[in-house]
Amino acid sequence: MMDSVALSSKDCTSWQGLMLTVSLLTCWLLPTTAKLTIESVPPIAVQGDNVLLLVHNLPKKVKTVSWYTGVAALKSCEIARHVIATNSSVVGLAHSGRETVLNNGSLLIKSVTRKDSGYYTLQILDSASRPEIIHAEFFVHSPLFGYRSHLTPSQLKIGLVPHIVEENDNISLLAYNLPEKSYGFAWHKGVLPLDHLMIASHSFFTNSTILGHAYYDRLKVSNDGSLLLLNVTQKDTGIYTLRTISVDLKSEWAMLDLQVNKPGSRASLFQRPTSKPRPSKNRRRKPNTSVTSFLTLYSK
Repeated sequence: MMDSVALSSKDCTSWQGLMLTVSLLTCWLLPTTAKLTIESVPPIAVQGDNVLLLVHNLPKKVKTVSWYTGVAALKSCEIARHVIATNSSVVGLAHSGRETVLNNGSLLIKSVTRKDSGYYTLQILDSASRPEIIHAEFFVHSPLFGYRSHLTPSQLKIGLVPHIVEENDNISLLAYNLPEKSYGFAWHKGVLPLDHLMIASHSFFTNSTILGHAYYDRLKVSNDGSLLLLNVTQKDTGIYTLRTISVDLKSEWAMLDLQVNKPGSRASLFQRPTSKPRPSKNRRRKPNTSVTSFLTLYSK
């Protein structure tokens, strides 16, 4: 089970000058859970940057990892297949000469271009040849005149209520520190600001809101930038991005990684471990004097 983490960045020129230079989506997992995840570092890059698709919690029994472009593990889209035991890779049809698979399963892409934007698929095979597939995503912007490589951290942030989300919950994505003088804001699912991924957009000048097609009947938007999303499902899991643009054309954005868990996850998180039954008085053993002496000495 994963808690949700929000990060933010600011661009003082234009939408295409956005770049995040810190890690996204730090995973906070229960000690008994080690879910396989991918962190894109950075999730939004400028053309020419190196991007690392960093794999977290790769199972120890994994034999091979395979990376693909797009959302399907197709032979024609295979970048490379890597064998963990020998630390060796075989390149696929989609390999461009800039990709390297590391022995921890991560994929390094050097000198990214606009064409590298989009989804990537990781498939792992364990010793029993059982496959597991997960996806990652990042976006590449072209550098423009006036782009500043050192960006000022944004004050825009996203909060989540409740902090741990289960299916059928009503959740609030709370916007904090919205710019005082702003044209409006827009919410998107995922990293890429594409129209078909739009959740909602709001204009302060016309005081009007446009909702995405998939959210008409279960979404409420507040003027402070916050969202109320009703009856969430597993399909709602993913990255949510809030973007704003001020009257002086400064843009800010923040991201949150939402994990929708199965019912009962909150209860299992806070459930206290069952204590062992105490021995009955008539069967109590005489304490071990050597152990008792050691514990007494250690506690001093």
